[in-house]
Amino acid sequence: MRALLHTHPSGRRFRAGSASLAVVVAVAGNLVLASTTSTATATATATATATRMTMPSAPVRSVSAVAGTAPAHPPVFLEDFERAPDTGSGTSIRDYVGADGARFEADDFWADRSACNGLILSSANVEEDSSDCSGFPGNHARVRALAGVLGLVNGTDPATNSAVAAYTERSGPDDAVELETTTSIPLTGGTGRFLTATVNAAATNCGDAISPALRFSLRTEDGAERPVSDAAIDPCNDDRASDHTAAGYAVRAGHFAADSSILMDDGSIGVVMRNDHGGGSGNDHAFDDLSIIDVTPTLDVELSQDTAFVGDTMRLRFVVRNTPELAAKAGWSVQTALPGGLAVATDPRVTTSCSAEVTAPASGADIAFTGDLAAGEESCTIEVDATPVARGALTVTVAGDAVRGLDLGSQPALTAIDRVAIESPASGALVESSRPISAGTGESGAGITVRDGEGHTRCETTVDPAGRWSCASSEVVESGEAVVRVEQTAAGLSSTDETTYRVIVPALAVEGTVRLEIQGADGSWVPVEGETVAADPGDRLRVIATVTNTGENALGDITLAETPDTRLTCSSEFIERGASTVCTSSEPFVLTPEALDDVSFAHAFEAVLTGYSRTSDQADTGRLPLPDAPRVSTGALHTSLGIVWRVAPLEPQGPLVRTGAEVPLSTALLISGLLLVGAVLVGAGTRQGGRVRSPLG
Repeated sequence: MRALLHTHPSGRRFRAGSASLAVVVAVAGNLVLASTTSTATATATATATATRMTMPSAPVRSVSAVAGTAPAHPPVFLEDFERAPDTGSGTSIRDYVGADGARFEADDFWADRSACNGLILSSANVEEDSSDCSGFPGNHARVRALAGVLGLVNGTDPATNSAVAAYTERSGPDDAVELETTTSIPLTGGTGRFLTATVNAAATNCGDAISPALRFSLRTEDGAERPVSDAAIDPCNDDRASDHTAAGYAVRAGHFAADSSILMDDGSIGVVMRNDHGGGSGNDHAFDDLSIIDVTPTLDVELSQDTAFVGDTMRLRFVVRNTPELAAKAGWSVQTALPGGLAVATDPRVTTSCSAEVTAPASGADIAFTGDLAAGEESCTIEVDATPVARGALTVTVAGDAVRGLDLGSQPALTAIDRVAIESPASGALVESSRPISAGTGESGAGITVRDGEGHTRCETTVDPAGRWSCASSEVVESGEAVVRVEQTAAGLSSTDETTYRVIVPALAVEGTVRLEIQGADGSWVPVEGETVAADPGDRLRVIATVTNTGENALGDITLAETPDTRLTCSSEFIERGASTVCTSSEPFVLTPEALDDVSFAHAFEAVLTGYSRTSDQADTGRLPLPDAPRVSTGALHTSLGIVWRVAPLEPQGPLVRTGAEVPLSTALLISGLLLVGAVLVGAGTRQGGRVRSPLG
């Protein structure tokens, strides 16, 4: 307690102030509260007959006034003491009934109205009981003024705001209960939540020996007090307080949250506020808007990137973000598993920015940690290296039952894509091809560009749905060392692969020859010499084609094209360097006048073969075709042969009769002793044994 405020000779009480000072003036038993943002002197006057000044409408009361922020959750408990009447001399804390029937108690010293303690009043409670405040009406006015200052703090009408005041007319015990609830407060938000206390408080006479030191605890269901304050709240010396003026005295007032919290699992709690100091030299204060708030931190999960290659290492972050009051939070925990497709890296490289214990086995999916946030600490970051192990989209999700003492925040998505890889040609391989084929794996749908060692584009393609790609060089290469560089672009990421190998350009060459054979009377085949052959209708002619490999690579997969088709069948489908294969007609050509073209036989022939590698002898399959399957051809070979018919001596069976008739060119018939050849009737009545040339000859 301090002495009464001196009165100016004019009867006015005032205090010069600067920006944001509040002025409370006591005049003729009435209180007038004013505030100003002017840098000039703020003065309030009134005559003896003046009534109480009404302030402009104030905004709705705020639970939190920390830098203009509101708590993340609705208050668990809030008592603003506004159910006390604004008439009379004030209500004792023991007589007050709060929201939902809440009742309160205090140790005798802090409920002693004669010591000016435990009074719930506002600036409007101008009536004074003679026993209040040891009969000092000026002290009663000062505690009413403190209630008005707290109206400025909580944003309500300072003229009607009610608060609990303690002016400590005398000394009491230290660490006594200044206020406690006697009714339980149910916790409807669930278990595993962090709770702390906040209060609006104002103090005057801060220059005296003793300042108020308010310390909060929560009472558990078993009756134990669990403190939520490591350091007591001292409005006189707390940086969160601001300067005001009440009844001519300097006042420090503000909104204060306890600097710690409790992780509660009970279904209900009680609230206890003790004052470390019981001395009466100073320790003059009032408090309002007592609240218990949920200050559970939020867990945000982050990834250092949202798209990554399978097998890459990225940073996985768990960020525990404190609530605005920045109270200490001890004992929050997480026990979760990474989604399929993501694993802890082989070297997890675990780091923490706060006191925390982390378990993250290398190459596994399980991650667990528990930690503490110190008072004033805004966040705690726990980092672990992680690796995508399979392509696809995933979300790093932490389930609600995997955390304790934490709210769930952001949960990141990741797209893992395959990096491009060259499978062939393998590094150091020897490849025989004039247009080498590059092939490998990559991200489905990604564009692939293949370049040589000098940066020239050799081919471009797209990775197929199965994750594979291949393309052949668009240009003929030269023998020697070759470099292939492949670039893939997908989902904004570029990946490359490179290999060096040797190239042997194939040397393919082939020659072909064609000859004809005619079948003799004894069934044997006789080579046809020269450009003309004498034959009888119905004689058979076959083609003999020889294909010789004159290049440096083996040849195989022979295909034949011939006209007319004599169904050539070759002795071998695979021709070594310098060797030959012989292809013979399996359906010989039958000579008839209709089958000939102007009494000649014409045949066209071409053989096409595939080149085989010189470098890969395989015991089970033989040589392999070259990667780009180059082919070589004999080219078109043409053979022509003139045909002359032969006619055998006749043996007539009856007298010959000349008729002069003609028969078709295509017939040669023996009818009743008449031999008709072509269009000429051979001599009637004549026996002739000489050969006769067909008119076609």
